Amino acid sequence: MQGNDIISSLLICLLENCGVIDGEDCVKLHDVIHDMALWITREFEATERIAVLKQTPKCPNLRTLFLSQNELQMISNGFFQFIPRLIVLDLSRNTGLRALPEGISQLVSLECFDLSWTGIEELPIKLKALTKLKMLDLSYMRNLRKIPQHLISSFSKLQIFKMWLPGIQLLPK
Repeated sequence: MQGNDIISSLLICLLENCGVIDGEDCVKLHDVIHDMALWITREFEATERIAVLKQTPKCPNLRTLFLSQNELQMISNGFFQFIPRLIVLDLSRNTGLRALPEGISQLVSLECFDLSWTGIEELPIKLKALTKLKMLDLSYMRNLRKIPQHLISSFSKLQIFKMWLPGIQLLPK
């Protein structure tokens, strides 16, 4: 069986064709496969959590990185140095994470950035380098005290911006 035949069989059985998006063929998991994958990860989920990211991974083709629900407290400055094509970064639900490294500005291809439920206290001005950002989630960031002036408005491609914290009301000056 040739590679194209295998992919065609998978498309028919496991994946649903989503058409062409941004010039690339896209597929999504069939609902049944998706639910089964979630069940498997819940049943066999490792209990070890990541607290510190100090290595410098060399992943030039990595597009998506989910680090949600760990015990992250620190990310080294060079961690993102060799991940130039990262499009999606999910750091959500890491309440011990208090700051983002300056190296976050190297993620110039980033489009989706989820910081919800983190303990981050201040957004670095260097986030302005994320010019392709389309989605930013700052919901439930109870420790967030400072967002540099004009930072959010500098994301000219931003389509989805979430910043919700129950019980907080923004009052006009």
